Amino acid sequence: MGKRTPNLCNKKAECCGCTACDVICPMGAIEFKYNSEGFLYPQVDDDKCIGCLKCEEVCAFKRDIINPEFENSNLKVYASKSKDKNVIKNSSSGGMFTVFSDFFLDNGDAVAACKYLYKSDTVELSIILDKESRDDARGSKYIQAELKNSFNKVITFLKENPDKKMLIVGTGCQIAAMDLILKKQNFRDRVILIDLVCHGVASSNLWKEYIKKVKIQKGTNLSHVTFKNKRHGWESPSTFAIINDKEVSIKPYSDWFYMGWSLRESCYNCPYSRIERNSDITIGDYWGIQNVIPDFYDNMGVSLVITHTSTGSKLFEDVKSKIDFRISNEKDCLQPRLVSPQLKPNDRDRFWNDMQYKGMDYCINNYVEHYDDSFKEQIKSKIKKLSAKIQKLIYRIESK
Repeated sequence: MGKRTPNLCNKKAECCGCTACDVICPMGAIEFKYNSEGFLYPQVDDDKCIGCLKCEEVCAFKRDIINPEFENSNLKVYASKSKDKNVIKNSSSGGMFTVFSDFFLDNGDAVAACKYLYKSDTVELSIILDKESRDDARGSKYIQAELKNSFNKVITFLKENPDKKMLIVGTGCQIAAMDLILKKQNFRDRVILIDLVCHGVASSNLWKEYIKKVKIQKGTNLSHVTFKNKRHGWESPSTFAIINDKEVSIKPYSDWFYMGWSLRESCYNCPYSRIERNSDITIGDYWGIQNVIPDFYDNMGVSLVITHTSTGSKLFEDVKSKIDFRISNEKDCLQPRLVSPQLKPNDRDRFWNDMQYKGMDYCINNYVEHYDDSFKEQIKSKIKKLSAKIQKLIYRIESK
């Protein structure tokens, strides 16, 4: 009987690009290549493949679409935030990533989380051993991380440091893949997995082309990127880059992400858009907190924390002295990405066709709204409105 070629990706919607199949392959028979949209997909070299099908065994995404297997023996829901206001200020929501990672780093253990790499304009899962480096991993990143080398780094670190534990943070699909890989390598008991409430992942190549264009127009020295700055509050985030020490809006790219045009095909089919997960803990924004626990609302952000396992519950207990929290429930914490995946826009295919054949300038002009969300422009707008109100008030007083 001949070997069976692995069934990895007959449809684009079946592959999340986690690269676990490549990592586990003993023959190096799988290579990930970019498609026309800038997303990575696996290709199997039949000459190298021996038909062991180990790659299929670690394809968590396809497994969880067909037959979900989630561990939720200790499912508990909390609204949480760090007691340190500075931590909240510099975090996407209530600062729980910092709180959990502090616990590991203070104990001499390691953290693996995604960081933006300014040399390559990519996002990569990095091994973190100190708080300064950890701070670089804070904040939302609307770019798909490139994971193959990262998976190998995690496995190598755990092999070379048998006395250390590790906290790994990523999207639902990344963490589900990591869960299977670590179980295969017998490292799962030394790791706590935290996944995120995720809107989706956008093309890394699209981002590189977009920021390349911005650099040509504004300067080459990109020193900072933020997709969710809270200077105007948690619910009114700003998105910008610092280039040559000047703030530059990156709103067009952010709009493509939020509208769903730039997302990977698998994001519209995501099996992790639910409360049940493969992780120990899920974290995200606690949207709607003002409606269910109004006295706990904070304009700078509140985190949603969902524990799924006894290991996750224990970690939450270990950090309680560092946080303020309220007990919540499954019903009250529901939000769109805990109920269903992002809907695929009707014009998504047209967006990518226009990007390929009409170019980025065309898409910037036709797929985004035009306004500058820089702090300076917002201040100008507020001054104009205030000035108009003062003029009306003066007119009323003089008319009496």
